[in-house]
Amino acid sequence: MRQLRKYETLNDPADDWAYLAPARARHGSGAGRVLLTIFAALLLLSAFALLYVRQYTVTGVSMEPTLMAGDRVFYVGFSEATYGDLVIFDAGERYGLVIKRVAGLPGDRVAVTADGRLLRNGAAVDEGYLLPDALGNSEMAETTVESGKLFVLGDNRAASIDSRDVRVGQIAYASIRGIVTRMLRDTQPAP
Repeated sequence: MRQLRKYETLNDPADDWAYLAPARARHGSGAGRVLLTIFAALLLLSAFALLYVRQYTVTGVSMEPTLMAGDRVFYVGFSEATYGDLVIFDAGERYGLVIKRVAGLPGDRVAVTADGRLLRNGAAVDEGYLLPDALGNSEMAETTVESGKLFVLGDNRAASIDSRDVRVGQIAYASIRGIVTRMLRDTQPAP
């Protein structure tokens, strides 16, 4: 390297490289950056899945034939429930988390016939998933769904404790934990 006089600038590119090379080496390789980016993305996706997607194992027979005891369902929060959605909600200390189907939204008039068929706003609702009540004990007089609440029913109306029962009643939006997005049938029969 040549000797510099006072106030003389470096004009030789080789001299510039000698001073800049150590600074460039500290930035890391391109492969390291890619790996770090992939790791950060996987970490964010894992956190999102833990906070957003949840799992629930079905107990009881109130949702047969759609869901059987032992089936696992995955549900997401932060979604608006609508007709036919399967919702998981907190039914209090007595029942805990419960899964039922949305049958009525605020302002709807709902009634249930003796065999379990749903009447919404005076019209029969086609429910291909329904397990009819052979004994004819499912009847409920017409009622109006309150503001800020949902009316929910089990698919097996003869064996379901749902909005027809005063112990559950119409459920508040605040009690909904999520809406079912996927169901996995248990391959082993429930005990």
